[in-house]
Amino acid sequence: MPPLRKIALVTGAGTRVGRAIALDLAAGGWRVAAHYRSHRPPRPLVALQADLSAPGGPGELAAAFRERFGRLDLLVCSAALFERASLAETDAAVFDEQMAVNARAPLLLARAFLPLLRRSGGCIVNVADIGGAVVPWAGYSAYGASKAALGAITEALALELAPRVRVNAVAPGTVLWPEGYPAATRARMARRIPLRRAGTPADVAGAVRYLAEAPFVTGVILPVDGGRSLAGRGPSGNAD
Repeated sequence: MPPLRKIALVTGAGTRVGRAIALDLAAGGWRVAAHYRSHRPPRPLVALQADLSAPGGPGELAAAFRERFGRLDLLVCSAALFERASLAETDAAVFDEQMAVNARAPLLLARAFLPLLRRSGGCIVNVADIGGAVVPWAGYSAYGASKAALGAITEALALELAPRVRVNAVAPGTVLWPEGYPAATRARMARRIPLRRAGTPADVAGAVRYLAEAPFVTGVILPVDGGRSLAGRGPSGNAD
């Protein structure tokens, strides 16, 4: 019999880094269920829609997944809300919104999919960020707190779910420029990176694939930042 095709679920797979991760896994032979909220992923990804900001969203996604698939080998939590907000702008709603998507949803997804992951001996890879998971950024206190929480969740679950389920995270640095960034700003920021270039979504996808296929690695938060987090926070206090 041919080997059983492994199945992955990638959240936030309709755009940006999540899309790159999903397509990279599909190209590597995985069958990929691709979660989205508003940007539908392309074929051959199996699109599943859910609002992970809602308390019941992770459970709804898990139910939709189980209608299509009987196993899960890899859960990649890439869906995220990225919002700059000064302290004056950070009220309870701003803080709770970032935490709901960036920290609560991955935790509840791990809970919802744990029976399937235990059955397959699968793994979880969370997509954190060097901002919060590794270094702080001024002006991103709520976002940084949510990603720091995701890092703590990753390490705690690595202990709790071992030895059957491995749990790791990647922490990307500058891998996709925000729209409208001037060329001069991009060049200045690239000079801060020891490898002297910005990364790409493919760099993150490769790191996710490594963690998915590394059987003796768990509890790791792997920076994918060209060494930027080693170079300090910069004069503005920001690592990006």
